[in-house]
Amino acid sequence: RVGDFGAMSCVSARACLHATSRGRGDASRGGKHRVSSRTPLSSRGLSGARKIGRSDGSTRVMAGWVDNTAEVTVTAPLPVVWELWQDKTRIPNWMPWIHSVEPVPGVPGDTKWQLRTNQFGQDFEFSWIARDLPPVKKEKIHWFSTDGLNNKGAVTFDQRPDGRTVIRMNISYEVPELLVPFGAALSPLVGSILQADLDRFQAFSSKVVAAMGAGGKNR
Repeated sequence: RVGDFGAMSCVSARACLHATSRGRGDASRGGKHRVSSRTPLSSRGLSGARKIGRSDGSTRVMAGWVDNTAEVTVTAPLPVVWELWQDKTRIPNWMPWIHSVEPVPGVPGDTKWQLRTNQFGQDFEFSWIARDLPPVKKEKIHWFSTDGLNNKGAVTFDQRPDGRTVIRMNISYEVPELLVPFGAALSPLVGSILQADLDRFQAFSSKVVAAMGAGGKNR
């Protein structure tokens, strides 16, 4: 399967977020993966959380933004690494929780992302439109979402003297209301997933380099 990346993850009124959770009922009954929603938001690691009043007198929580960073040093040279990240449809090869990345017809630089994952005993699905910002060739790609799940981020590349490449990924995302109850567990979880994704890219890029070498020998 050829697929690609991104970055992540209730969304502001202007955003069109699609989120489903088949296991939501189990969580509401107090499953073992659930963090009590009665815990103060300030204790759950969600910066900028706020409550919005409703006309019926009730309130709903709007969580703040969370940042996550991951880094890996890969054996593949910078030109190979850069080219692999240029085609966003490849990203699911090393980021399997990104189900698909597809170009938006007629809008160069815009891509539609679908994220599917099972966490905390539940299935979650989110989607968004990402818009690429002008890249810094062989140094940085970055983006922000224009619709759906609010997020932004960047991936930077640095070639070492020994020929290896350092990749750093930083993503920022507004926590969907659906995930607020999981509080402080969310950021470490996303961080570990991103680190595993970059480690997977190391293996993927090594195979590409090996294949390129084999192809050269067969010419």
